[in-house]
Amino acid sequence: MNKSLSMVLALLLAGLVNVPATFAETTEDNGAPDATEASSAEVSPAATSTSSATKATKRISGRPRIGLALGGGGSRGAAHVGVLKVLKEENIPVDLVVGTSIGSVVGGYYAAGTPIEKIEQLFINDRFTKEFTPMPYVRLATEPLEIMARVVGYKPYDGLYRGWKFKGYVRKTLSEKNIEQLGMPYGAVVTDVVTGESCRLTSGDIAVAMAASTAVPGLKKPVQIGPKLYCDGGLINNVPVNHAREMGADFVIAVDIDEKLKDTPLDKFRGLGSMARQALKIQLATFDSHNAKTADVYIHPDTTGISLVSFKKSDGQKGIEAGIAAARAAMPELKRKLTSMGIALKPGSVTQ
Repeated sequence: MNKSLSMVLALLLAGLVNVPATFAETTEDNGAPDATEASSAEVSPAATSTSSATKATKRISGRPRIGLALGGGGSRGAAHVGVLKVLKEENIPVDLVVGTSIGSVVGGYYAAGTPIEKIEQLFINDRFTKEFTPMPYVRLATEPLEIMARVVGYKPYDGLYRGWKFKGYVRKTLSEKNIEQLGMPYGAVVTDVVTGESCRLTSGDIAVAMAASTAVPGLKKPVQIGPKLYCDGGLINNVPVNHAREMGADFVIAVDIDEKLKDTPLDKFRGLGSMARQALKIQLATFDSHNAKTADVYIHPDTTGISLVSFKKSDGQKGIEAGIAAARAAMPELKRKLTSMGIALKPGSVTQ
């Protein structure tokens, strides 16, 4: 079941991703018109007027601001939890967080003050996957009924899931918080379906923002917010370093949870769906290589073997352990760079 659903997801995504010439960042209120102008690589971004972005422009006790950019990757998001655990153990301060897809979910719970141990249990117990894709084969089986309904005029946005259960779960566990109520500035990265721009949501219902950021084309229906229609942010910006910068981060710690490209026997590409999965890996690696150059510290856990959509509890633990290992390996470099910027760190492990 796990491999089959993963293959379906890969087939849906492969071929849909194209490298954009520019990224355009907008901040929108839930159901409100655009709050900012679009920006590109050549033009400095316009100042935002939302409360989250306003908080991000302030200095934190006179020191540089540290931002987290958490990448997309479905069930591999458990690796984010491992990284967060090490950052906490090492007393690394975090002042803002922006995430793509599952990164927006982990980042949102983190920004809301959810204990890392509780976020960890959501992956170990496989809760996120169950809420994100409830009864996958039942939904696939009922798809013909929706197609028939379209014949008589019922025309919802394209996709298998509406995301109602997921949004309800987020609202329940986060006490129906809006982004403005979170403990730190937060952004959920999405893709504008019409313009193809990479945007971020920094105000309004956090459940809606997460749903939009995780709306994988073909699997989940896109999310309409006011006059805009959004889908998964990972379509063109899977590790949102640029968004963290524009939200006010002086120092960006990026976490890439995509599988690494490795030497693979050619016979592996004879299997059904193998080329679609490899194509997706290549496309994501292309995006990620750019972000690796622009982040101050780039953490890349080894998530090999963890499917984008996994119902295995063991994959949750495997992802967490991979995040811990990668974060600990990056810690000497991270501490040296922060110290060189004049950021005083509380005692943790010894910098090597």
